[in-house]
Amino acid sequence: MAKTYSWWDDRRNNPMTITRDVEKEKKEENIFETPKSIYNYFDSQLFGCEEYKKAMATAVWSALKLRTKTNFLVIGPSGCGKTELARIFAKVYYNTTIFDATSATPVSYKGNVTISESLLQVDTSENAQPPWVFIDEVDKAILKDKECGPMIMNELLKMTEGGKLYVGRDERHRELVDTSKVNFVFLGTFSALKKERKNSIGFSAGTEIVSKSSPITRNSLHESGLISDEFLGRINGGILEVEPMDEIKAGKLLEDERYSPIKRLEKMYRINIEVTEEKRHELVSMTSKYGVRGIYSELQSRINDAIFEDCTVKNIVI
Repeated sequence: MAKTYSWWDDRRNNPMTITRDVEKEKKEENIFETPKSIYNYFDSQLFGCEEYKKAMATAVWSALKLRTKTNFLVIGPSGCGKTELARIFAKVYYNTTIFDATSATPVSYKGNVTISESLLQVDTSENAQPPWVFIDEVDKAILKDKECGPMIMNELLKMTEGGKLYVGRDERHRELVDTSKVNFVFLGTFSALKKERKNSIGFSAGTEIVSKSSPITRNSLHESGLISDEFLGRINGGILEVEPMDEIKAGKLLEDERYSPIKRLEKMYRINIEVTEEKRHELVSMTSKYGVRGIYSELQSRINDAIFEDCTVKNIVI
């Protein structure tokens, strides 16, 4: 029997919309069937970030099927894929939000939004999908200054402790949010940690080397004093460090048709793009400084110039 809709529901007179929605929902259900199917979706969209994709895939599946709660801290340089994975996830998971913490102020301040207001952008009701909140540039918020930083850190502690929290700036219309249902992913560069760090090797406690590339651990974060131990204690999903995009990875990225910015821009603009060897080398060289977005920016600039001169152009040499 065909499903009927109320007179005021747009779906009543638009059966094609119903078919498309059902197909989309079915496709998304298949994505979330297993941790591997979630990982495969991430992997089809994002180059590299292997540990990040695997950890997120497992945590998302566990949240959906087992109702677990996971908090991650993801550290990596600009352009490495931290925020891009959040955007990819948000395309197929409606109950998620990405909050830019760079302009956040403490609860008691007036003006810009507070970090806790990110909770108003997800559904924490009983029958909703487990919410996911990505707090981007979290390090810039908690390290803002000696006055605001600690106050924002305290706000994050309240958000992650798993209790009920009143959210909103208007005292008369504040909303009670159950944070025990919310999964948090905190994203940041934490460039201050790129100082020389000791890294133990072998079985001897006294055998240490000093390296900027040493893994960032709870101990290194504790010793840095950048994050409180209380907050670190709530990061039950672990600290995920995403490697920067170096020249070797950038070269592989450009050659891989699944991820190559060249191939994606060809599809977007419906043109053929030929990149000279000299330009390809230049693109690879710039990624260590600007990340993948630098490649897109450079290519799109050249494409826009060509389209301005001839909007019917079908082949572009860069």
